[in-house]
Amino acid sequence: MKTKITLVALFAILFSYAQNGKYDLLKDKTKTNILYDQVFELSKVTKSPKEVISSLYFKQVYHEVQRADFLQRFPAYDQLKKEADNAFFSKEIPLAILISDVETIKPTVFENQEISQNNKQQFVLNPTINEAFQIHELVLMAPLVGKSKLNLVNFILSDKHIYNTTSKTIQAISYRLNPNQAWQSVLINQPFQVNFDSNGKKNLSFKINFNSGEEKIISSEIDIQTNKNNQSGNVIQATSITATIPFQGFGEPTSYLGQGEYEIYLDNVDQVLDKPIFLVDGFDPGDSRGTELIYSILDYGTSGENLGDIVRAEGYDVIILNFPQYSPVDGVVIDGGADFIQRNAMILVELINQINAQKIGNEQNVVIGPSMGGLISRYALRYMEQNNMEHDARLYLSFDSPHLGANVPIGFQHLFNYMAFGPLGDVTIQDLVSQVIDSPAAKQMLLDHYKGHLQSGSATEFNNAIQLPTGAPNFRTAFQNELNAMGFPTETRNVAISNGSGNGTTTGTPGMFVLDDYIVDASTTQRARFDIRFTPPAGVSNQLVSRFRAQQYLLFWVTLFSSTANATSPATSAGLDAAPGGMFNVADFAADGSGNPTLDDFLANLLIDRFCFIPTLSSLAITNPNWFSTVTSSTATPFVATYVPSENEDHVTLTEGNVDFALEEILNSPLSIGEIPWQNTLTIKNPFTNVIEVFSPNTISNATIKIADATGKIVFSKKQLNISGNYQIPIQLTKGFYFIKIESADKTIVKKLIKQ
Repeated sequence: MKTKITLVALFAILFSYAQNGKYDLLKDKTKTNILYDQVFELSKVTKSPKEVISSLYFKQVYHEVQRADFLQRFPAYDQLKKEADNAFFSKEIPLAILISDVETIKPTVFENQEISQNNKQQFVLNPTINEAFQIHELVLMAPLVGKSKLNLVNFILSDKHIYNTTSKTIQAISYRLNPNQAWQSVLINQPFQVNFDSNGKKNLSFKINFNSGEEKIISSEIDIQTNKNNQSGNVIQATSITATIPFQGFGEPTSYLGQGEYEIYLDNVDQVLDKPIFLVDGFDPGDSRGTELIYSILDYGTSGENLGDIVRAEGYDVIILNFPQYSPVDGVVIDGGADFIQRNAMILVELINQINAQKIGNEQNVVIGPSMGGLISRYALRYMEQNNMEHDARLYLSFDSPHLGANVPIGFQHLFNYMAFGPLGDVTIQDLVSQVIDSPAAKQMLLDHYKGHLQSGSATEFNNAIQLPTGAPNFRTAFQNELNAMGFPTETRNVAISNGSGNGTTTGTPGMFVLDDYIVDASTTQRARFDIRFTPPAGVSNQLVSRFRAQQYLLFWVTLFSSTANATSPATSAGLDAAPGGMFNVADFAADGSGNPTLDDFLANLLIDRFCFIPTLSSLAITNPNWFSTVTSSTATPFVATYVPSENEDHVTLTEGNVDFALEEILNSPLSIGEIPWQNTLTIKNPFTNVIEVFSPNTISNATIKIADATGKIVFSKKQLNISGNYQIPIQLTKGFYFIKIESADKTIVKKLIKQ
């Protein structure tokens, strides 16, 4: 009978775990008024606290302590996050201190059945027990913002960010960058500067001295991600640029002008901006890479070769376009690296116009778009053509870009979203979901998006009857339809590089386990169990792809809450996770969740650490219902030339093979092979007044003449002309720079003109 009653009580615990008041009768039994058992301990801070305190780890511990506090002495986590976000406007990174003693119920209390529940399902301790709790001392200090785009960082420790629930009194606080430096004082409410001499994750140590004579040294970290511009003359400082064409995305109250930054790496021949190659950044939430790191995307081989260095030695100038975080109006922050593709495309339109107005000579532009940058480039070039704007580009090179969509395993999406916004409240993963998976660009590109699978009215639970792939509502289908309707640029040679194999080589196996009932111990009485699988083979219905279970030890392990996602693949194709394609590393994808020991343990034990990110067919814009189809010489693609490897490679990886392909296209463009340059025979009088005079000793049949102003707007256009001898174009224009483009079936010339 006793066993039966115990089991009934345990199932009552299972049913009531998340209900308020379950632990209220234990409050007066604690010494600290903070009972950690009230929350699921993802941080493992009472079991194995981290030695280096990151911003995310600090915020996760804070969130757990705040919810475990019977006295509710802490501001809600949302307020702390809001103040951290405000650092973007104040340009000061707030520091925070957490000093607290917390308690957990000893495992022996459950093992010895010294705890029970009353008829209100509240925990009650056996009155004879004296030591039911174990006390854990927490002393943490860290920046509330984990990254800085500046080497010289302004910090501030406000008194409102010192959270102390103990009787300890702080006497002094100091910091240092390394053990060889002297400690520097930190004054409350007084900003101070720290100069970091290089990029990367940097250690920042703090020392807290208490009036009791006790001393605590805490190691924290911050990621420095600034550009290191070379002042030797080859590199021009990154320059801000604002689009002149606004864009309003779905869900936005108004339209905004996009803002970017660019850097010009002049050639090593004449250091004159005369042969531009645009390199357009891809998906980069949080702007983790500036122009210098974008340039390093061009690295390849084992000897430090760089495609940018090679073309600069040939006289080409490399122009890097980055999409940083910015505020178009007060109170609004746009994360350019994950923003709407259309708005970023308008920034590229403006940059092309400005560079065309600056460049010397007649060389046409080359535009290279890696990853999402390929979609931005494609959209911008085609938009200019459709709106009579002269892009003056001869070559568009798409580098593993998702022309038909990208993929992130739906099982991972379900898991991360549930951990972030389900009952666990994992703040370290909230940024991963909200800033990465839920970003406008991700919702436009991802073929499968968790929001397309949610049950009506639920933020975390899946409708398992929905067939894959299903994109984000209001984003995915609308964007792909717009892109398809626009098509590809028609005035450029369009070529593509894929990092996915063309022979059907897979990334793992459809339906394979990535984690099979893997257990992570969060504390002595709490654990998490994970099941993750790749999406299933073709035609398989209702297969498990993700399951999370949080369990508490109560005589035996009891599941407190759980969530499951199942998937159904269409009959035409197996799931995308294992398809041929450019691969991505799961740990890199989840990097924004770093700071969560439970997630770190999960990621370290995956049975396969890569998934298909950009399917091969998508990178080549090949429409086929079977994502596992092979690519042959007869496969229809809108690109006139492609490079496809035999093995799947990591996304946007340069190799000897695809570099040779790119150089052949850039340096030996088929547009110019065997042609007699017009500039040797055709002349245009420059500067001009109210007539543009053209002279050609030979007849140019069926020619087209276009004239554009410095912004790229077409101000004159005429087709089906026969030009022979002297040809005059009467035109009334204001003073300034203009471009004239004359083209026939096999020749093109573009020249800059000056109206006097």
